[in-house]
Amino acid sequence: MSNSTDQLRSLLVSSKTLPVLFVGSGLSRRYIDSPDWEGLLSQLAGLTGRPLSYYEGKVGGYDPDMKLPAIASRIAADFYDTWFFEDGYRESRDKYEQSIAVEADPLKVETAKYINSLKLTQRDGLISELEKLASVRAHAVITTNFDSVLEDALPDMEVYVGQQTVLFSATQSVGEIYKIHGSASDPASLVLTAEDYEAYWDRNPYLIAKMLTLFVEHPVIFIGYSLRDTHIQRLLSNLVNCLTEEQLETLNDRLIFVGRPSPTRGEGLARSTITVAKHTFGVQEIGLEDFGELYDMLAELPQHFPVKLLRQLSESVYQLAYSTEPTGRVYVLPFDEETQSDSVEVVVGVGTMERLGEMGYSAYSRTNLFRDMLQGKKDHNVTNMLERLIPSIFKTAKYSPIWYPLRLADNEDVVVDRDVLPLRALQLMEGVTPLTPYPSRRPSRWQEMTFEELSAEHPDLRTNLGIDCTYGVSDVVALRDYLLGELDGATAVTTPIAKLCCKFDQLVYGEGFSGNGSELREALGIHF
Repeated sequence: MSNSTDQLRSLLVSSKTLPVLFVGSGLSRRYIDSPDWEGLLSQLAGLTGRPLSYYEGKVGGYDPDMKLPAIASRIAADFYDTWFFEDGYRESRDKYEQSIAVEADPLKVETAKYINSLKLTQRDGLISELEKLASVRAHAVITTNFDSVLEDALPDMEVYVGQQTVLFSATQSVGEIYKIHGSASDPASLVLTAEDYEAYWDRNPYLIAKMLTLFVEHPVIFIGYSLRDTHIQRLLSNLVNCLTEEQLETLNDRLIFVGRPSPTRGEGLARSTITVAKHTFGVQEIGLEDFGELYDMLAELPQHFPVKLLRQLSESVYQLAYSTEPTGRVYVLPFDEETQSDSVEVVVGVGTMERLGEMGYSAYSRTNLFRDMLQGKKDHNVTNMLERLIPSIFKTAKYSPIWYPLRLADNEDVVVDRDVLPLRALQLMEGVTPLTPYPSRRPSRWQEMTFEELSAEHPDLRTNLGIDCTYGVSDVVALRDYLLGELDGATAVTTPIAKLCCKFDQLVYGEGFSGNGSELREALGIHF
């Protein structure tokens, strides 16, 4: 190990966490001889019978940062008819014609086909490097590359392709490859044209939010990018705008750029700076001819558990929310809703435990479900929720959300046979189990009062009488805020609060609101 990589190892070990790798096109050029942006566009321009210079003139007035995507848009427009009507593309049409949705899709099909045709280098030194890449220890990998070099080299990592899967999947943020510009395995996912980039940056604040923890809690090693790469500059700019001053401090010296030596990057490790959104950070740059040296160092980083195992554990713990049967990996002794949270001892065991496995487990409570319902959480495994969680909860409770999981199912096109729902759930939906107040003091004309009026004039009665008062949009919003306050820190739910939560469930997700349901959900920030 050279002095440079030894210094870099010390820096990484001092962070006490594995690095995140952020991989760009330089790595693909190294191992599959893929072209750079201009080279790729020159290849694609040839599909129209025109040179790249023709398109460069067409977009001469564009912002330099958007010039190449704008060229891709022009090529896509010219290529559309060619792809649909020329015999040379018949095979592609047979495979993809039914999935063509926008003008750029035929060009993306041929781009993916070209990328997939590229072969791994046969140069001895680089073959050895690739073998070493398979042994690196990294918390996660983020890449803008279309090809499969990374997932082929790191088969134990889970791959997420494109914006939509990165943003909305129940990712575990460990042992994962995020292909944020799409993959050649899914042509429609490619971020290629000006329209693609505009949509990409429109959604980028959400992508940044997803990656925020990775950036502030781990060193980030950029491989195959220039310090001055406009994409990285813009990505970091968006990140900076999401961070507090304290979090910004954590980025100093935790951004590491790796590449071959060049006039702007000397051989070995050196300090440099990068200025993003008026913030200047200290960064490390390392120039290496032999990337195998870097991979060897990354393979020797200390880790207590393999990343694949950490991911499996994370998934298993996440799935505790929706399982009533032992998974064979994670076991939790049962406890009920009366158990105080500070008295619960938590043990996570890795191995085999047949006897404990026979006892089953319970972790995700009705209280958790009420909270998620009130906040309109969508990140649920709906099938497990309906098949396992809901039957388990209704075994011991008459009042629990039911319209909420059904709307989640409808949102995800999951077909639900209501005849197999728990009897208590059906009785609640059909009014056989009525939502009526308990006997108590009843002010004059209380049922004509809105929830906000009832809260203002008779706050001690709103939990009970709120079940049957009058609701407009603002009243339901006030009800949600009241219930969230009541559930804050709660480990158990009283029956009056549970009934009032079911009233909210009926109003928002069921058929209990007399006004405009879409307007109501918009006011609550619930978008499904």
